[in-house]
Amino acid sequence: MDYELASPGVLCSLSIEELLTKIQEWGLDVTEAEAQRFRDNEVDGDTVDCGLTETMVAYLFQASFKKQVKFNQFVSRMKESSVTLTLQTLSPEDWQPSTSSTSISNENTLRLPASFEIPRFPKNLQLKLDNKEPCHKNPRDRHTIIRVLYEAVAQYTMYPTNSEYVQAVKTLVMKYPFLKDREGNGYHTWHMSLRRKFKSERAPLVDSKAVRRCKEKFGSTRRGQPNKCQRTSQRNVCQGPCFQGEDLLSIDAHLKVLQCQYQKMQLDTMVVHNRMQQTFAWRQKEIADGMPVEDVLKKYPFLGMPTGLCNELGWIQPTTASDFVKGSHVLQQR
Repeated sequence: MDYELASPGVLCSLSIEELLTKIQEWGLDVTEAEAQRFRDNEVDGDTVDCGLTETMVAYLFQASFKKQVKFNQFVSRMKESSVTLTLQTLSPEDWQPSTSSTSISNENTLRLPASFEIPRFPKNLQLKLDNKEPCHKNPRDRHTIIRVLYEAVAQYTMYPTNSEYVQAVKTLVMKYPFLKDREGNGYHTWHMSLRRKFKSERAPLVDSKAVRRCKEKFGSTRRGQPNKCQRTSQRNVCQGPCFQGEDLLSIDAHLKVLQCQYQKMQLDTMVVHNRMQQTFAWRQKEIADGMPVEDVLKKYPFLGMPTGLCNELGWIQPTTASDFVKGSHVLQQR
C-alpha cells in the first residue's frame, strides 16, 4: 500500500540570510536598510511561515506597495511548493536489517516517522473531539491535548526539530480540523505550546553538574534582583554573638529589662551587657532591614552611651572596637 504525505515546505527551514537570498532570487530587490529590518526583528523562514500581518509587511518594505505585494506573492508561492512523498509499505519478508552498526546508528538517530499518527486521547476528551466540540478553548482540555501529543512525540525523540514540531501539530489539525487557529497558518499556537512543553519537560533532565558549572561561571544571582550594598551585606554576615531559641516574646522581655535598667540611677552593668548581647542578632537584623537611627536609639537606648556603643562595635568587629578604645584613651590624655 502506498501513502502520500505532504512534507512541510522549505520556507520554515530558511534562516534570515537564506530567506533574503530567496527573496532576491524571486526578483524582489531588497535594499540594505530593508535587509537590516529583517535581521533586527529576527524575521526568518519560520516566522514568515507562521504568518506576517499587513502591518509587519508594511514595516519591512516601507513606502513601496509594489514590494509589499511581491513579497506576499513570494510567501504564497513558497507555501504552495510542498513536496509530496510516496511511501511504500514493505512486507516482513522484504525488510531485513543490514548490519548491527546500521541498527545502532538508527537507534541513536531515531526521528519522528513520516507516518506519525495522533494517539487516542482520554475517554472524556476523545468524546468531545469526536463530537467536534470546541474543547481547545478549555484550558484544561487544551493542556491534555498538548500532553498527549508530547508523550507521542517523546517516544521517538526528546529534541524534535522544527519540521517535526510542524509535522506533529499539522497532523493534529488535519485529523481534527475544528482545532485550527482562526488566524495565520492554523497551527501556530499549537506549535508554540508543544515547543514550550518539551522545553519544560527537558529542564529537569539537565545534569546537576552542568547546572553547577554554569552557576560557578556566570553566578547564581537571579536576574532583576538588585545587589545589596556592601554595608548591608557586612551587617548580615557579621560574626557577632547569636543566641538560638530567641523569639519575639523573649526579645520583648529583654527590651523591657533594658528599658527598666535605663530608668534607674544605679544600673546593673552585667544585666545590661548580657541583655544587649542576647538581642544583638535581632538588633542587627532590624538595622539591616532599614530601621531608622532614631528608632534604634529609642528601642536600644544604651547604644547612645559610650560603653554600649563600644560593646556593640566589639561584637561587630573586634579590631575596630579595640582601635576605638585606644583612640578614646589618647583623646582623654590630650
